[in-house]
Order: sequence, then structure tokens, then C-alpha cells
Amino acid sequence: MMVYKTKFGEIEINDKDILEFDTGLPGFEDLRKFAVVSQGTEPIMWLVSLEDENIALPVIDPWIVRVDYDVKIPKEVVESLKLEKEEDVQVWSVLVIPKDNPDGMTINLLAPIVVNKKTGKAMQVILDTDEYDIRHNVKEEMERSRKIMEELQKQQEEQKEAVK
Repeated sequence: MMVYKTKFGEIEINDKDILEFDTGLPGFEDLRKFAVVSQGTEPIMWLVSLEDENIALPVIDPWIVRVDYDVKIPKEVVESLKLEKEEDVQVWSVLVIPKDNPDGMTINLLAPIVVNKKTGKAMQVILDTDEYDIRHNVKEEMERSRKIMEELQKQQEEQKEAVK
């Protein structure tokens, strides 16, 4: 357990909760050690640098925003992060939250942060797809997801009725 100076003040971080980015993050290539912390803003969490107290990125579990998010982790990333089982993988997406316009919040679905929960190794990965972009409007994505879930629920109810 060590105390780190972060954008949110001094925070005690367990060694096992430290994420190591071998190549840093785009724009922060020189920073390697981060942790995901809660600041009472759940489900939004914060990826804080443990080396530069001014750096903290808002992140979220992308499936909260887009229920049908489909991440195909490239083979070289699976090998590099030594991912063995699906349950060892944690995925985060970076948010951009405009100061005076929370409705304009966007999520980066094209370049998720992939974490090996067992080893703490992490990497931001650019997916090989044209389905996602670096800026999806969160409000629109959540509305889209709500409609998908309603449709699924409706189909399930129809199937139950058909079985009776």
C-alpha cells in the first residue's frame, strides 16, 4: 500500500490495483503507472496517473453506455497482455465531458483500454473496425441501448406467451 499524489489529492493505492501501460497512453506516452479510482461519480471512474498528479481521465465500462458493444481484441494484444481467460479482462472507455454541457459527453468506443486483471498490465487498443469512432454521444448511445433492451424484453415476453 502506497500513498500517491493525484488530481484528487493523496490516495492510498494497493500494489495489486496499479495498472502498468508498457507504452503509456496516446498523448501520455511517458506515463506508465495508473490506477482506476472512484470519486463518488459512479459509474464514471477515473484513470489517474500515479506519476503526474495533474492527469486523470474519466472512464466507464462501455457496456453501460452501449449494450451491444463488440470488442474484438487483436491477437497481438491478447499475447502482449498475456490474456488467458475472458474473466481476466477488464475494458474501460475514455469519456470526454464538456465543462458546461454534460449532454455533449462523448465516449471513445474505437480505442478501449484493455486490462489484464490478474497482472495489472494494460494497453489502449485501436480496434480494427469502422463500426466505432472516438466520439459517440453518450446520451444517444444510452437511448439506443434502451431501445435494444426494450425490444429484447418484448421478444422474450412474446416467446413466453407462445410457449403457454
